Amino acid sequence: MSSVVSTAPKMDPEAQSLWHEVAKASDEVAAIVDSIPGLTVTGLETRNELERAAALLQAVTQILRRTERREGARHSKVNRSILGPDPIP
Repeated sequence: MSSVVSTAPKMDPEAQSLWHEVAKASDEVAAIVDSIPGLTVTGLETRNELERAAALLQAVTQILRRTERREGARHSKVNRSILGPDPIP
């Protein structure tokens, strides 16, 4: 006779705290960018700052994309095991 053992996803409080920090920083960046009048930005100093910010954000995007792929795949496995097989369309 076989039995089904349910295991809850492991909790990582440190990773969850870091996720909240990233989410908060992302919201702050979005708010700052929204408050910069994009149609009228001008000047060498502004161009330099925006160029540096764009490079940093591209690097952050690559890092978070890797995290999303890994965590998304893990989440899919956990959900499948909890919810059972996917419904037939």
